[in-house]
Amino acid sequence: MFSKYLLNFLIVGIVADVAFACNGYKAKILKLENCAGPEGIITVDSDFSVKLNKKCELVPTGCIVNKAFNTAVSKFKITKDGVVIKEGKHDMCAMAEQAPNEAKDLLKLFGAPPNCPVPEEKICANDHKVDLSKYKAMLSMAKGNIVIDSEVQHDTGKSCIHVELEITKS
Repeated sequence: MFSKYLLNFLIVGIVADVAFACNGYKAKILKLENCAGPEGIITVDSDFSVKLNKKCELVPTGCIVNKAFNTAVSKFKITKDGVVIKEGKHDMCAMAEQAPNEAKDLLKLFGAPPNCPVPEEKICANDHKVDLSKYKAMLSMAKGNIVIDSEVQHDTGKSCIHVELEITKS
């Protein structure tokens, strides 16, 4: 369940620069595009980054800007090494309300709202951390080239992201 919330959060486009150092794994963002352009409802500052340190803590830096919205329905596709591993459609507002506390802590870390409607605001990471050490054994499943395409339709417009990552073990 937690991985579904983390996955959807990545899909929204929060991750702009990732460097995994947990359990020997590293990741590199090869490409990040905001497909909705400057009119996107959820946008990430160009200097936003996320690092996973050796303690397996997720540490974001930078800010995210939300324009006001009441709804958020995500249509996404994730491929790994050219094979579709997950695709679907989710009501992100409903998911946020039903998320377990651990997932809510992670979403809060990135400034994601616990429910909808969402006011217009700029949310900065301010050196928050989330301990993900209990998930480090799962990193081997992510090894390879991953592409995430997502469009989020809001009542006030849309958000869109295309991310290409490479995850390796050193």
